[in-house]
Amino acid sequence: MDTIIKIVALCLVGGVIATVIKKNSPDIGMLLILAICVVALLFLTDVFEQITAFMRELIAAEGFSTELFSPLVKTVGIAIISRTGADLCRDADQASLASCVEMSGAFCAVLVALPLFEAVWDMLNSLL
Repeated sequence: MDTIIKIVALCLVGGVIATVIKKNSPDIGMLLILAICVVALLFLTDVFEQITAFMRELIAAEGFSTELFSPLVKTVGIAIISRTGADLCRDADQASLASCVEMSGAFCAVLVALPLFEAVWDMLNSLL
């Protein structure tokens, strides 16, 4: 819980500073925002390690299908990356690029999730 409080505080303070700087120098304001994003992600390294360790335990468990787990993780990763990219495009006043990033992320997520759809389809066919 303290990690999210640190990140929110960093982003709020950084956002206010970037807003003031953007008035005189929009380029430096954007670079400041990107730097704050990188620092916020660095705060999450411990969280990422804990999640990765849990996923390794799940994969190592017997009876757990890695073929079905991998697309799920990839889909979540695509969603996070496309959302962040779209938000950065919107911050740069490029709404059309943000929409393109979101749509591309949706198509990539569907593509990565196809093995899940195939597994569900096979399971339904076996029941019939």
